[in-house]
Amino acid sequence: MATKLTRIPLKCIERFQYIARRATHTRIESRNLARDPDLAALIQEKLNSELPTQTSNSSASIYRVPDRLRSVEPKAYEPNIVSIGPYHHGAAHLQAMEDTKWKFFHGLFNPGKPDRPNLNAVVNKLKEMEQEARGCYSEDLKISSKQFISMMLLDSCFIVELLRENDFSKNSVLIRRWMLPVLQRDLIMLENQLPMFVLNNVYELTRSSTCESAESENVGLKDLALQFFEPMIYKDTDSPKNGDFRVEGDSGSHFLELFRASICPTKVVHSEFLDKEPHMFRSVTELKESGVKLKKAEKCQPLDVSFKKGVLKIAPVSMDDYRFTLFRNMVAFEQCHFACKPHVTAYVFFLDRLINSAEDIELLHYNGVMQHTLGGNKQAARLVNRLCKEVAGAADDSYLRDVLWKINCYCNNGFNQKKAKLKHEYFYNVWVSLSTMAASSHHLPYGTSNDFRAPVRR
Repeated sequence: MATKLTRIPLKCIERFQYIARRATHTRIESRNLARDPDLAALIQEKLNSELPTQTSNSSASIYRVPDRLRSVEPKAYEPNIVSIGPYHHGAAHLQAMEDTKWKFFHGLFNPGKPDRPNLNAVVNKLKEMEQEARGCYSEDLKISSKQFISMMLLDSCFIVELLRENDFSKNSVLIRRWMLPVLQRDLIMLENQLPMFVLNNVYELTRSSTCESAESENVGLKDLALQFFEPMIYKDTDSPKNGDFRVEGDSGSHFLELFRASICPTKVVHSEFLDKEPHMFRSVTELKESGVKLKKAEKCQPLDVSFKKGVLKIAPVSMDDYRFTLFRNMVAFEQCHFACKPHVTAYVFFLDRLINSAEDIELLHYNGVMQHTLGGNKQAARLVNRLCKEVAGAADDSYLRDVLWKINCYCNNGFNQKKAKLKHEYFYNVWVSLSTMAASSHHLPYGTSNDFRAPVRR
């Protein structure tokens, strides 16, 4: 028996001893509880009391941003000039825009318009959708039915009329040019959303017989919304043309999810490396030293990344405050909404791995991949790295897992490492030699050229 016991690992013996001690401690606590009737009565009262009201809805898609994310950059989740939906309704600093909402509302239902929409029909439809709309919010909304319907009516009419504008900078009387980027930023925030089915119904019920050109072409609300938010992700040089920007089918429960679906990869290859161990990834500078070439991808989705034959292609990205707000809110949505794949989260972690220093930003800029308006390259690198702070990673469900593994295998290949080192040293020595020869030519004596002249015939 002693021989068998000596074969038992020490950790197992320690585990058995720990379990025995816990069991003894539990029995002592039970005896103490039985001897203390007041404590027993208090615990029994807690068990008999009702559980707190469940505030989260299983069908929710509009969430409060988690505190740990908000603490990193609070302004990224707080609207600047307009409140949409219940979360920021009534905020003091957003009251000025309420007057503009009422002006849009009056313009839509103006009694002097012969073809004005039927206001009663819109209100009745909102009443029908109230409970379903409330279920879209993760929080238990402490506002009355009348307040909720009034809020949905005013906010939805403001949004659909705003999107119906064809040329905001020239034709709009109520929206000034400076307001456009701020409105785009506010209306894409996770906490500042209305359910898409509410907006769609209001949009359809408020069509008029003398509609604008956008409606005469039978353009849907989703297409108008994507067109409105397009400048947040695309620049003039890489903007999609001929309807490539549109999303088919039921692709979003609100504007943020809709726009997220429009920029995410359309084709995701299922990884063959899911059973592999996690791997380390290199920065742009380290990839260059390993022989990886960096190129700007052409005609692609904003989050597209590919790797083939030592060439890493990345869709061009322009980083600014508005793009950071967009990414932060999309990441917050993916952190809360398990029904969607964490593609944007995977992308920002990819950028975080690529960028460790100002030199990495410089290389991305040199290869046409990244532009920014964030100050110096060192500041830009720091801000990119902050995108992932307090964010749960998406390594196990990343659409980039295959790409990362291919890059890792390429860099760990001994032949590729030697080739990159040889190429680096060869070109370095060639340039040193050429520089030395060029410098030496300036120090040759002036008479040298005469010493090598051809003889003159006499």
